Amino acid sequence: MNPRLTRRSVLAVAGAAALLPWSPRANATTRNPVVHPDRTVTFRFTAPAAASVVVRGGWGRSFDYTEQPLRRGPGDTWQLTTGPLTPSYYQYSFLVDGVETKDPANPTAVQSSPALSLFLVPGRETEFLTVHAVPHGRVGSLTYHSRVTGARRTAAVWTPPGHHRAPLPTLYLLHGGGGDHLDWLEPGRAPVILDNLLAAGRLRPMLVVFPDGNVPGATGLPGDDSFPAELLDNLVPAVEAAHRVRRDPRGRALAGLSLGGLQTWNFLLSRPGAVGAIGDFSSGYFPEVLTALTTEHADLLRDPRVNTGTELHHVYCGNPDDIAYANNVATRAVFTEFGIRHQYTEFAPGAHTWQTWRANLHDFAPRLFRVTESAKS
Repeated sequence: MNPRLTRRSVLAVAGAAALLPWSPRANATTRNPVVHPDRTVTFRFTAPAAASVVVRGGWGRSFDYTEQPLRRGPGDTWQLTTGPLTPSYYQYSFLVDGVETKDPANPTAVQSSPALSLFLVPGRETEFLTVHAVPHGRVGSLTYHSRVTGARRTAAVWTPPGHHRAPLPTLYLLHGGGGDHLDWLEPGRAPVILDNLLAAGRLRPMLVVFPDGNVPGATGLPGDDSFPAELLDNLVPAVEAAHRVRRDPRGRALAGLSLGGLQTWNFLLSRPGAVGAIGDFSSGYFPEVLTALTTEHADLLRDPRVNTGTELHHVYCGNPDDIAYANNVATRAVFTEFGIRHQYTEFAPGAHTWQTWRANLHDFAPRLFRVTESAKS
């Protein structure tokens, strides 16, 4: 059962919150591509005037992108059967005479990358990504005013199903570079992952907020990044005014992938103790930033509140094919040198891709809010 969400306005103190026109339809059948029982996949594209059609998909080495040509068949329909593919949720687009084109026969969408379409190759490995007949949380939006950007901004919000007497803790989950607040909903599959974890009894009920992290400074030093102010001074008050959530730092967690991981670490170092749990997925400071951090801003690394104010600090990365791998290794070495406690998990099957980050969320979310449950707002 895949219930579709409808648009509905909800009055909120901090701004207008509404349900997004989004549905966890990952395993819905599309006209294209066709996934066969043996996990081979057939792509078709009709282009009478084209000289070449290529599918560009995320099933190469370590789930990186690879390009494969289609062959022209009867009726000017181009076709390719590839695989078998490892069970996963894949992104792809077509290159028609070199021009990236969305598959018109596949209704799935990625707002931050309009040319992409999505499909699921089912299997044991994708059970956590698959929509099951379990209670589904609500996916909504929260609009608030940002003093950082001087404009109205929007965050997406996942609210767990059921009635909850106590205020909920909150996880703030950041996208990567070039993405937006919907990336974790679309290619990231976060609502489906959270629904399944909660139904299995592995997740503490929590509110999950997906900010728009597109503010200046993420690739620089913590003091140059405007995201900590955007989150703590603008978005957090809006969330706490609109939802019944805990207001203590131990009732908040922050995690991000890639560029969002840098924002997460910048937040940890510039606002230590403001959130109780930190998760970093496939990130690492660039060498020049790391050098400046250790030589000119070592006081941030030595601040005892980085440890005393953080109950959980878990770092994830893909395998050595992950473009952030070397920076991740170097950053963790500095953290170890300065006594910043953290745990590390490497996702060996994948690199700098959603296959890695979905697995990271699936591992990280169940770890949250299990140390201190007595503190309530």
